[in-house]
Amino acid sequence: MTENFLCLSGVVTEKPTFKVSPSGVEHCHFTIEHRSVQKEVELPRNAYCYMPIVISGNLAVQLKNKLSKGMQLKISGFITFQKSANNIGKLVLHAQYIEQI
Repeated sequence: MTENFLCLSGVVTEKPTFKVSPSGVEHCHFTIEHRSVQKEVELPRNAYCYMPIVISGNLAVQLKNKLSKGMQLKISGFITFQKSANNIGKLVLHAQYIEQI
């Protein structure tokens, strides 16, 4: 298996939405905003991004009434590429671990 792991901290930008798939699996969708200063070539560099997050299964059920807009989270999991209905692609972080910070 090849490596696919991302750890990112940020602020939840909108109220998380919860849906149940036709197969009965719970999913939670939201976006985090990340801002930090990273070192690149020994110089400070501002790093900024929005990252869509998906939580599925038992973790989504456990967090259903605990996630809210404005929370600061540390999230880790794997990334995938998804296309929307209008064929626009984006990277999505599928969370396997979430910690409030």
